[in-house]
Amino acid sequence: MQATVSVSQCLPSRTTLLTGLPAHSHRASTHSHQEPQARRPAAFSDRLTVPSLLREAGYRTVLVGKWHLPSDPWRVGFSETRVWLPAGARAYEDPSLASGETREEKVLRGYTQEIFADSAVGFLESDAAENRPFFLWLAFTAPHAPYGPNPERIEALYRDVPAAELPPAGVSTGISALRWRRYYAAISHLDEQVGRVRAALERGGLAGSTVFVFLGDNGFMMGEKGIGGFGASGKVVPYESSIRVPMVVRAPGIRAFSGPSQLLVSALDLPPTIVELAGIEAPPSWPGRNLLPALRSRETPGFEDAFSEWADDRNESFGHLAHRLVRTRDHKLIVWQDPARPNELYELARDPREEENLSGQPEVADVEADLMRRLRAWLERTADPAREWPKLSQPV
Repeated sequence: MQATVSVSQCLPSRTTLLTGLPAHSHRASTHSHQEPQARRPAAFSDRLTVPSLLREAGYRTVLVGKWHLPSDPWRVGFSETRVWLPAGARAYEDPSLASGETREEKVLRGYTQEIFADSAVGFLESDAAENRPFFLWLAFTAPHAPYGPNPERIEALYRDVPAAELPPAGVSTGISALRWRRYYAAISHLDEQVGRVRAALERGGLAGSTVFVFLGDNGFMMGEKGIGGFGASGKVVPYESSIRVPMVVRAPGIRAFSGPSQLLVSALDLPPTIVELAGIEAPPSWPGRNLLPALRSRETPGFEDAFSEWADDRNESFGHLAHRLVRTRDHKLIVWQDPARPNELYELARDPREEENLSGQPEVADVEADLMRRLRAWLERTADPAREWPKLSQPV
């Protein structure tokens, strides 16, 4: 539940990229059964990654911020590792962070999001950002818990907002006013830091040749459907407030529409899009789609569905939530790994809060069968072990 921004400047005559990717996004390859190997510092060093492909093409590849992976960033394609967090979360003030090619952490004074933004802006204002194409991956931690403390000017924005006006309209969550205020403050402070990065691009004359992508890592239920009232349980569930995250793309030099799109896209679609923008052919094993057609038109064939998962069934806290899902514009099918937990089918156009489970109802049998076929085809394509789940291995 954090936002990531990355900047990359392309080779001469190519469009510059500014993109955002989650710091522990679904890797752009097939699933692996070699779990112990994935926990090594050199994990994935033999895989093709966005930074490794761009570095080979002449880019300076730079990491700032959260890197919640066992693999060392300098082993997977980053040529420069600046201030970074080798963990899932830290305090919002005076955090312990690493710098350079080491996991040794030291306390840095200041606010975490500002420290990350300072490092990113410092790079963008350096000669290194002008004399060579670059890819800057900036992974903030906000609004991941603990949500604060944030600067006084930010906290003051919500201090006097009445408690009844804090939750979204029509949503009863049971979340305290204090938690809502800290959550909103974390988001507002994040917005301010993203604005600072954008301003640095403008000042340096880079904005006109930079593709900018802002992406949320994952949503948080904040008490909706009785989920997320305490701890971190609201961020790995298959419901809309958890899986629908903001994605903003600014792509100068590409003739495109302006405004929102209803196309079904995924974070998995960003890696092939980024390398395609740089003139590099994406590896065929990457499951994502090239978003360039979708950036040019609100209505583009090939973006009628998207898939999501919680795959860590060994997790002590969240293993029981393992699931796979397919979403179209109007419907969503959720299949839980737990054989005792029934599938869930929602007609999102009519039931956006997912209150009426239609799975098994005769009137939607054709819709459910179509969604199941789509999901199984995806699992086969990505060699997902979930295709062996009893509920997914049986014919429709």
